[in-house]
Amino acid sequence: MNRFLVVILSLACSTLMGVSSAEEETDRSTGINLAQGREFWSFRPLKSASPPEVKDESWGHTPIDLFILAELEKSALLPNPEASRQTLLRRAMFGLWGLPPEPSEIEAYLNDESPEAYERLVDRLLDGPHYGERWARHWLDLARFAESNGYAFDKDRGEAYHFRDFVIKALNEDMPYDRFVRLQIAGDQIEPESYMAQAATGFLAAGPFTSQQTQKERERSRYEQLDDIVHTMGTSMLGLTIGCARCHDHKYDPVPISDYYRLVSCFSETGFQNHAHDPNPARTREEKQKFDAAHEKLVASRTKFEQEVLPSRLTDWLATRKEPVEAETLSPWSHIGPFGASDFKKAYNEAFPPEKSVNLSEVYEDRKWVARPEWNDGAIHNTLTGDNSANYLFRTIEVSSARSLPVSFGRDDAIKVWLNGESILAKETQGGVAKDQDKLTLELKAGSNQLLVKIINGGGGSGFYFSTSPEVPEKIKTILALAKEARNETQTLEVLKWYAPRDPDWSKLNHAVDEHTKKAPNPPLINIYAARKGGATYNFGADTRKVYFLERGESNSKNELATPAFLRVLQAEDTTEEYWLKETESRPPRVALAHWMTDEQKGAGHLLARVIANRLWQHHLGLGIVRTPSDFGAQGTPPTHPALLDYLAGELIRNEWRLKPLHKMIMMSAVYRQQGNSNQMAMKVDPENKLWWRRGATRLEAEVIRDSLLAVSGTLDKRMFDKGTVDQRHTRRSIYLTVKRSNLIPILQLFDAPDAMQGIGQRIATTVPPQALAMMNSPYVRELAEKFALRIRPDENVAIPEVIHRAYSHALSRPPSTVEEQQMSSFIKGQAESYGNTDEAMKMAIADFCQTLICLNEFIFVD
Repeated sequence: MNRFLVVILSLACSTLMGVSSAEEETDRSTGINLAQGREFWSFRPLKSASPPEVKDESWGHTPIDLFILAELEKSALLPNPEASRQTLLRRAMFGLWGLPPEPSEIEAYLNDESPEAYERLVDRLLDGPHYGERWARHWLDLARFAESNGYAFDKDRGEAYHFRDFVIKALNEDMPYDRFVRLQIAGDQIEPESYMAQAATGFLAAGPFTSQQTQKERERSRYEQLDDIVHTMGTSMLGLTIGCARCHDHKYDPVPISDYYRLVSCFSETGFQNHAHDPNPARTREEKQKFDAAHEKLVASRTKFEQEVLPSRLTDWLATRKEPVEAETLSPWSHIGPFGASDFKKAYNEAFPPEKSVNLSEVYEDRKWVARPEWNDGAIHNTLTGDNSANYLFRTIEVSSARSLPVSFGRDDAIKVWLNGESILAKETQGGVAKDQDKLTLELKAGSNQLLVKIINGGGGSGFYFSTSPEVPEKIKTILALAKEARNETQTLEVLKWYAPRDPDWSKLNHAVDEHTKKAPNPPLINIYAARKGGATYNFGADTRKVYFLERGESNSKNELATPAFLRVLQAEDTTEEYWLKETESRPPRVALAHWMTDEQKGAGHLLARVIANRLWQHHLGLGIVRTPSDFGAQGTPPTHPALLDYLAGELIRNEWRLKPLHKMIMMSAVYRQQGNSNQMAMKVDPENKLWWRRGATRLEAEVIRDSLLAVSGTLDKRMFDKGTVDQRHTRRSIYLTVKRSNLIPILQLFDAPDAMQGIGQRIATTVPPQALAMMNSPYVRELAEKFALRIRPDENVAIPEVIHRAYSHALSRPPSTVEEQQMSSFIKGQAESYGNTDEAMKMAIADFCQTLICLNEFIFVD
């Protein structure tokens, strides 16, 4: 940049900041005077603001009112009187819950004549679950939350909803705002085992990014992704347009380009992906400790047997080893099956009739035993059938004296084996059949022995294998050919390992270990789409996890490597980034940034508190004390009541950053409880209501309008959390509708819901003909109007005057006036006549009446 322009901009910045000092701190590379920058109103430390004195001490309920009244008195203005109780109820309900009050709630509140009735109402609403749903929507606007990537391919992010659920839960729990912020920046590193902390980092991952680009475009896309994070963090949390310093020093605020890239580098190793999370790690650890203790005992028993008994068993076996059993002593196989089940596991676990007793002449459910002399031993037989089913094989083995018989099995998929009614093998696995998959030794008694085999199939073909002469590996044959004393330790262990499955006692011990292994803790993991160190991102080689200073923001014009740091104008003059970064192991860059953001003494916490206090005021009174809620810099508007803003920010910190006490203070104030009426004198002096002499009417947001339609129609599904849907006819609250950037919900778009491509701190409220046309002609709205009509008149016994009163109570939270009752009665009568004066005509007429009510401005505005 031309040095002359830099000097001019620096002088302009100095003028904006309004101070001059002989010992000014200056960024020598840019000429930005940071010491002067810190004197700008929003960058100063919080002042300990005390409520001012006023002439009329009778007005007001909280210290807030004194700040407001003092400025009104300077302009010789009076505040409006307090609104009616019905107006306050509707205002509070929509403000904290985003839902209209039910008639029962209206009646209960109006019948409570105690002075504390309104305070109890506010407390109840703050403690209710719908508070989190209502206020989460404001934060999700700021976080540009959506559940798809955006752009042309707009791939879904199926597990991104966890961030939305985190915001709702955090607000309902009144999580301290400083922790709320820290978790969104670095929750995965601050509390790696916490579901809430993992889900919170969805804030970083919520932005749009393209998933289709060439290799050359990946680096540029990565810098755009990082810019989106820093820009969103800046506007939503700090009220600063940090992203304006990407290509050059900020034109208006004391944010040099060097600070921008060093801030970006805090996220250099951050990526986004689905990752499995254990929602209850403490319970899993406890269960694993118990499992390990029990498992160690079983393994120890097997190990002791291997060391103390198995060697002598091997010696005896080798000494007494006989030739394989003569073929004629094994009867041919008999087969029955398949026996079906609903799934593989049930087929494995269920004891079908042959397991209870074997009678080759018995018929089970039209199934009978069939002799299979063609099933020769030593060959694989892929002839079994049936998905999710069990087939049984049976044979007898005749021996003249008790003896051991090594055998091997193969199976597709799982297998269970019984010898003389005793279980000797159980493997719940899936896979194709092969030779010698399971080797063991049958301990035969003299005479006839019964061998029952169960083959369990999951799907597709199934088969089995059996042999009485398992193949001995050549290596084992070579070792066995050696004299015992000639074998080394390794060879002896190899022979023992080979022999062990042939020993029945070892097989039992090993079976116990295997069965217990299946019972190992297996917690139900939750997939969360969020940020992680080393998570997935655009890969373009060695520089993927690095950030460089860029010329003009171009990724193909790199300068030196950027190292983590923060905005110097927001930290104390005597403090550097090392104050937060010095413990790099416990505080990696993102964690250090999170602590810098929330440090009201030396870091950015003073600005963080001002910004969120202003947002609460904005959503309760329609406009903020700073009317550019996401720009507290030189291009934003200055606060109308700077001392009040500092007081609110200070109260937030004094209440340990809890938002609910601040909500209550604002809502209990007289300024919040004013009527919305206008008067000529006040309009001349303060047409923009900057002095807050009245509480202006505000239009409900798109989601609240839709939720209100569902509420009055009696169809609202109040289930919370979990995945949503893109179907606008779904009856859950609108916050649970899936935000797919290429497929936004039509009725929400119509009433100015954002597209989630960037964070929005203040929605616009347009008034356009399609809004009225939709309320009058939309089949969806008509359907809800008909359900509303059925709700207020479930049968013909409800008189029309009662219908009108019920409808007004549900839709407008008040009774109709005498004139309104007469007009609506005539309207219903006229509509019924036009439809033919039948019972069905009356239903249609009342639906018309209900639709008329929800088309009124009063339905979608709150005073």
